Amino acid sequence: MTTLSPRTASPVGSATDREARLSRLILLARASLAAERVLPALWPALGFAGLYFAAALSGLYTFIPWTLQALLLAAAITAIGLSLDSGFAGFAWPYWKDGARRLEEQSGLKHRPISEGKDRLIGEDPFARELWRLHQARNLALEKLQVGFPAPDLASRDPRHLRYGVLLLLAASLVIAGAQWRTRLLRAFDSGAGLAVTLDAWVDPPAYTGVPPLYLAPGDSNVIAVPAGSILNLRAHNATHAPGLSLGGALGLSTPPRFAGDNGEYADTARIVADARARVRAGGHVIGDWRLRAIPDLAPVISFDSVPSATERQAMKISIRASDDYGVVGAKLVLTPHGRTGPPLSVDLPIPAGKSVTQTNFVDLTAHPYAGLMVDGHLEARDATGQVGKSRAITFRLPARVFTDPLARALIEQRQNLATSVDAAGRKLVATALDAFAIAPDQFYADKPGLYMGLRAAYWGTRGARSAEDIAHVEDLLWQMAVSLEQNGLLDAAAELRRLQQAITQALAQHAPQDVIDQLLKKYGDAMQKYEQALANNPDQKKQQQMQDQNSKTITQKDIDDLLKEIQRLSQAGQREQAAQMMAMLQNMMENLRMSQGGQGGQGGQSQQGKALNDAIQKFSDMMGKERSLLDKTMRQKNGNGDPKDGGTQGLQGQQKSLRDQLNATLQGMDPKLRDKMGAAGSAMDQAQQALGQKNLDNAGNAEKNALAALRQGADALAKEAQGQNGTEQKKDADPLGRNRIGTGESTKVPALSDLARAREILQELRKRAGERGRPQQELDYYDRLLKEF
Repeated sequence: MTTLSPRTASPVGSATDREARLSRLILLARASLAAERVLPALWPALGFAGLYFAAALSGLYTFIPWTLQALLLAAAITAIGLSLDSGFAGFAWPYWKDGARRLEEQSGLKHRPISEGKDRLIGEDPFARELWRLHQARNLALEKLQVGFPAPDLASRDPRHLRYGVLLLLAASLVIAGAQWRTRLLRAFDSGAGLAVTLDAWVDPPAYTGVPPLYLAPGDSNVIAVPAGSILNLRAHNATHAPGLSLGGALGLSTPPRFAGDNGEYADTARIVADARARVRAGGHVIGDWRLRAIPDLAPVISFDSVPSATERQAMKISIRASDDYGVVGAKLVLTPHGRTGPPLSVDLPIPAGKSVTQTNFVDLTAHPYAGLMVDGHLEARDATGQVGKSRAITFRLPARVFTDPLARALIEQRQNLATSVDAAGRKLVATALDAFAIAPDQFYADKPGLYMGLRAAYWGTRGARSAEDIAHVEDLLWQMAVSLEQNGLLDAAAELRRLQQAITQALAQHAPQDVIDQLLKKYGDAMQKYEQALANNPDQKKQQQMQDQNSKTITQKDIDDLLKEIQRLSQAGQREQAAQMMAMLQNMMENLRMSQGGQGGQGGQSQQGKALNDAIQKFSDMMGKERSLLDKTMRQKNGNGDPKDGGTQGLQGQQKSLRDQLNATLQGMDPKLRDKMGAAGSAMDQAQQALGQKNLDNAGNAEKNALAALRQGADALAKEAQGQNGTEQKKDADPLGRNRIGTGESTKVPALSDLARAREILQELRKRAGERGRPQQELDYYDRLLKEF
């Protein structure tokens, strides 16, 4: 084995450094070659791009329309693409060997020592290998190696030297653009339409929610909650072309919405049924971006407030509670026979529309075949979208008409059997019973041929029934015969009252015109009189009088009329929910009404003195309203805002004199004590009249205030005396419904007659002032806020 001496061994470290440096130089040589090949291939593509950017920097695209700019952009892109395709045809990236040859040529190495560096010596002689390595090291003077700068042959691609013209044009355009160079370069690819477009965006919630429209600010980054089913409205202005709308999320749309319009005005709408993100673009700019969260409409909730019960007239009292996030629009009671077969019975319950409803309804089901049976009942509430909420089912007995005639009771029993029989066997048993009822007509129906013919018609109708309509016809015939055997008139009158009460409640809930409600209230009053007459003629009246509680309260016809008038006033004042509650209270009273001994229930009269007092109270109430109006005119005259129609202080003096004369006429014939109490009012009116004659508006205003206070005190005194007169007809501290005015606690106070008159007077005055639009806006806003409280 041959061993090399230390003098002939090559230092490994220095050789490694030389190889690393050589690799870096070759890489630079390859990059230089790549530049020489790429730069000529980029011409004339760079020239076309330079011309387009020079036009942008010079501001050309600010003056030409976007259509022409788009054509120029398309032409430039096309020219650049074709030029690049032509220039890079046959292009090859320089390899290692190309870089080595470039380094040898630039360094003046004639015998290719670098490119030969990858050659391998044949054989395994270590001495030969070491000599080959020394040979390579001596041939490479690394400090003399040069890469050289790229020398692209642009002249062959641009023999006319147009590249210098493009550079000069770019430089001149850059000077012209100045500080706006960024904006103009962006304008080269943008129409600029998005910068001038304005966008109006808002959400219209469904009408049934009662939620006002919601305006969407363009920069709002918050999650915006809207009711499901809302409509997103978009209006774009000053747009050169239709903006684009992208919708993220499931909006439940079959096709994406698109802006439509012309002349710079474009509109679009979208229905929001789920969470979504709406983004509007115009001219490449985002002009609107919102994240919308759809709030689902919940199903309504309904429950029984108490177990349905029977009234004195055997109607069913149903108290319910219902609620919904946006409002309940309908409710019904569904009944099915308990433990027996039979179709369900659905009863609509009129309720006032609202988010939270507490309502009592009276339903007469005594004419239905299920009357008297145990039934399973549940409530159903419906909202504006058709969603239905159900209550838990309860079992109770339906109120039934009490029939005293044996045949009537038997007919009702067979009617129930027929209604709950779903097979032919059940109907056959009913037909057999009806056939038995008609035995011996000469003995039992000699003077009642109509009843006998009805029995036979029911028998044959039952045997020949083929459909539900046939069964219903027989059931109706049996009911008519049973009722004909009992008392007449009372049932129809009570049913008419219930029907009108439901119609009034429904009209109040649906915000019907006031004249419609007034007509229904008048019909209700007429039906009430018929009901009282039928109640007085009831054959069972004597028995009811004997069973009547000695502590029961009595009411008069005037009490009922007052309640009807109060319902009408509440409706006119916009308090229709309170009017509906009072209507239900009146119907509750009617359901439990009994005639008093002597048949005066509802017809009780009023003493002449009491009537005179009430008339006087009404007159004093009117005078207070006129005096208050005169005080207001005086204050306006004092502030320089008087109405020329008032005639100045002289005209106001005449109005005060007219009120004084009216007061004197009212006091004639009254109790001397009451006239003395009104003396202060008359003196104050005289002082006001005198001050107005002297044009002393300050003293006139003070005197008018004193007159107003004195009139109020006198009216209160008359009201107390009127209550004393009515004490002979109903208990002291009892209202027209027989309830204690004090209630269950001393803090509860039922308004007196003067208080009600005063409230009506204030409401009328507020409405009058709010209608005078010539008043200052701040004052009108104040009146509007007060009216909302009423």
